[in-house]
Amino acid sequence: MSGWRGSFSAAARELNVTHAAIAQHVRGLEAEFATTLMIRSGQGMAATDTGAALARGLAEGFGAIAAAVSAARRPDLPRPLRVTLTPSFAESWLTPRLADFWARHPEIALSLLPDPEVVDPVREGIDIAIRFGAGGWPGCEATPLLPAPFVVVCGSGARRPRGELGALQRMRWLFSNVNAEQRIWGATLGLDFAALDIAELPTNGMVLAAVRAGAGITVQPRTLVEADLDEGRLIALIEGESGGLGYHIVRPPGARRPEATRFVAWLRRQANAARPR
Repeated sequence: MSGWRGSFSAAARELNVTHAAIAQHVRGLEAEFATTLMIRSGQGMAATDTGAALARGLAEGFGAIAAAVSAARRPDLPRPLRVTLTPSFAESWLTPRLADFWARHPEIALSLLPDPEVVDPVREGIDIAIRFGAGGWPGCEATPLLPAPFVVVCGSGARRPRGELGALQRMRWLFSNVNAEQRIWGATLGLDFAALDIAELPTNGMVLAAVRAGAGITVQPRTLVEADLDEGRLIALIEGESGGLGYHIVRPPGARRPEATRFVAWLRRQANAARPR
């Protein structure tokens, strides 16, 4: 499992059981511990303080078991370097640079695992996570990779509204339904999501393709659209500072594989080359 998804239905789909089975199991646990573990929050469910503490403890325990079992399974056999990252970062930043990594390190097999959720590296057997946020994830070592100032963009051939929030609020906005970065920057801008004309697409790559074609506007970390701006496919309407947010390299504690060290060194070189001079 990659983690709690915010609803019994989502948890049931991930575990391949019914919604009723999840609800019954939670009720059984609450009866066992004589306390409330889950409460309704909006349209989903949220853990109480006791439930969250129990989940963290169980995750750490099962994660240690999973790590020990993995280490015991033919440690002499090579395995791919497992990297989890946001889908938008994978599509727009990392994938176009992979040819360089493969040319430099053909001996390292990569298993890229795009996921909009925050994945527990220990429990999931992850070597490296690339996460978006302010840092400070518990139980892991996080170091900054790239700052992420944001930019509101439209296609170069589109009608350009004046760069004022009022005018932009009347435009059609395109979002990816797996892109947490967009929601964070939208809130930073002060966008009223309930009042916006929003079209959601499955991936950020599809969002950018639609915006380039003039279908609307979007907000993106500038890091992900730098090439489009430089080559004139997209036009910046509003730009903002990172506000302490950015992409971080997150690693579980303990010994690290040499392959992970080489991949992180390559990531840092790429990030340094991508920063404006």
